This record gives sequence, structure tokens and C-alpha cells, in this order.
Amino acid sequence: MKKITVIFLLISFLFFGCISSVNKSLNENTNKNTSKISILSKINKSVYPFDDCSYSNVSISISGEYIYVKAKSSMLKGEDIYLFVNRNGTLILKSYCLEALPESVRSEAIAVAMSNRTIAENATGIVTVRRILPQTSAKFYEPKVLFSVTWHGSKTTSALVDLDSGKVVRIWRS
Repeated sequence: MKKITVIFLLISFLFFGCISSVNKSLNENTNKNTSKISILSKINKSVYPFDDCSYSNVSISISGEYIYVKAKSSMLKGEDIYLFVNRNGTLILKSYCLEALPESVRSEAIAVAMSNRTIAENATGIVTVRRILPQTSAKFYEPKVLFSVTWHGSKTTSALVDLDSGKVVRIWRS
């Protein structure tokens, strides 16, 4: 009789132990999935395609607390790249490179930059045009979308362009 009671108790402990560990595992997986959904929702609210465009292809890579987002639009040439840091559930935009722009905007930004004498005299090499977000633009001018037009030659020449006013608001040369 004692053997049966001991066996029954052992089986009961094992059985209830398995159930509680399964429930714990399910809760942990649910929490991880909820966290992933929350992060994806935050990323979705933190990426900014150009004007009325939308991204047609977004890839997300996670390495530790770093989240790399690459986004393309079928309507635009170029790619937008974002680097976020996820610290304790808070998503922080650390850097970005936004080159997904309509050709007309790219050409207009180059034309405005070239209308500046200093730029026109020093611009040589390959040109890149990048969109600058308002939170970054505020450090140099006003909190609005600006464009960085940079020539990469023997020397680098860069203009920060405000397309609304049609002027170069800052120049860098190296």
C-alpha cells in the first residue's frame, strides 16, 4: 500500500509539474510574441517613407538591442535605412540614411544646391541626395524635412537644402 501511495504521489508531482512548466513556457512565449508585435508596431510608426509614397519591401534584422530596417518603395529609386536601439522596450532611432526619393525631388535638390556659388565652384565627383528628418534638421536650421546634397570627389562638398524656400541653408567642405 505504501508503494502505491508513493508511486501515486510521484506521478502526481510529475504530472502537475509538467502542467505548470507547460503553462510557464506558454506564458513566456506569449510575452515574447507580444513584445515582438509591440516592437514591430513601434518600428512601423517610426519609419518615414517620402511624402505620399509607401514602402513595398521592408526587411528587419535584429542583433542584440540593435534593429536594422531597410525599406524600399516600388515608386522610388533608392533605399531607406534606419538603425534603432531597443532599450527596455523603448525604441530609439540612432541613425538613418534616406535615399528613396523621386527623381524630380533629387534633381530639384541638386539644382538648388548648384545655384549656390560656393557649391557650384567646389562640387565635383559622385553626387548623393538624402532626405533629412525634422528632428535632425532642427540642429542646423528648422525642424522640417531638408535634403543633404553631397559631392564625393577629391574633396567632399555638401549642401543642406530647403526645397520649400529654394535655398541652401548650410554648407560643409573638406
